[in-house]
Amino acid sequence: MKALKIVLIIIAVLVVLVIALFAIFWLINKQGVVEAYDIGESESSRKLLIASQGSNFKNALVESVTTHIAKESIYVSVVDVTDLENVKEDDWDAVLLIHTTEQWKLQPDVKAYLDHAQSLDKVIVVTTSGSGEWKSEEYDVDVMTSASKSEELPMLTNDIVTKLQDMLQLAPGD
Repeated sequence: MKALKIVLIIIAVLVVLVIALFAIFWLINKQGVVEAYDIGESESSRKLLIASQGSNFKNALVESVTTHIAKESIYVSVVDVTDLENVKEDDWDAVLLIHTTEQWKLQPDVKAYLDHAQSLDKVIVVTTSGSGEWKSEEYDVDVMTSASKSEELPMLTNDIVTKLQDMLQLAPGD
């Protein structure tokens, strides 16, 4: 009877430990909500929508991209990915979606947007994952992948800005 009691205590401790570790993992990887803001004049002839999840890396990426793009006469609107359901696709010349994988799948709001989008040629998807290599093959869309590591930020920003320059017909280096 005493051995059974010890085994049950050990099992209970292991269960509590696993739950605690899962909770810590979830808190560390939980994505924040992006505060919406606009840059430039909404009457501009070129418009870029950036929809992102919130994290230190993603916030830095959005800031870096908008810093490069803000040099142009372009209207940029930054929103949280959960606001994608309210987006009118025809209002935008380019759409940049920045999200993390969720259980090896696209973030649900990003997936819903891509499922209903009529013009995927003006969409860039940036997917972050632990390895930095996971990407969806479901859509004929430009997908970039990255781990959320600050040393990857300059190259990823450059790749995104280059693609946006093509989409928005901006001069290289502007």
